[in-house]
Amino acid sequence: MRLNIDDEITLFNQKSGEWLAKIKNVKKNMVSAKIIKKISSPVSVSNISLLFSPIKYLNSESIIRQSTEIGIRNIYPTFFQRTVIKKINQSKFEHYAIGAAQQCGRTSIPNIKPLKKLENQIDLISKSNVLMFDENLQGNQINKINSINESNKDIIVIIGPEGGFEDSERSLISKNSLTHNNVSLGESILKADTAVIAALTLTFHYFSLK
Repeated sequence: MRLNIDDEITLFNQKSGEWLAKIKNVKKNMVSAKIIKKISSPVSVSNISLLFSPIKYLNSESIIRQSTEIGIRNIYPTFFQRTVIKKINQSKFEHYAIGAAQQCGRTSIPNIKPLKKLENQIDLISKSNVLMFDENLQGNQINKINSINESNKDIIVIIGPEGGFEDSERSLISKNSLTHNNVSLGESILKADTAVIAALTLTFHYFSLK
């Protein structure tokens, strides 16, 4: 739909919330608008982030959109040894996140970071409580987890590639995490994109500080 002068739109960001505005000028790469009134105040961002292995195009799109709707704070695309996708289109990921935020009424956009190798995420992992959803290990039920650092409650949900984690990756993650828990998603082996949404739903239910 093409917008014109004097059409009303809504503008939002994490700092100032959501506002009703009227378009005053439209140029090729810029739109200016006049604020009419405030619609809603900003909502605090969750303490939960996602570190995942990118997968096929439509599946990665689904992960970005649905994790945005659930309320994720940061998204860290990460290259594991069994990751099939060699590169990502970060601008498309950001576009998916913006669209999902608009659709669900969220007034913030998750920070989507550049693709990095797992070994380059050690500094991030060392400052976070890690919930690792690994179907090849006997994980704990999430309601029985209590080892979350009281002084830093930032949580990273880690979902590996479609082929699973290598033992060396399991070791690297467990040894370098602020706290580390392997969590069960039940007896079924889930598709990677299904596992992401299931893991985030459980994590937000039990650990979100929003």
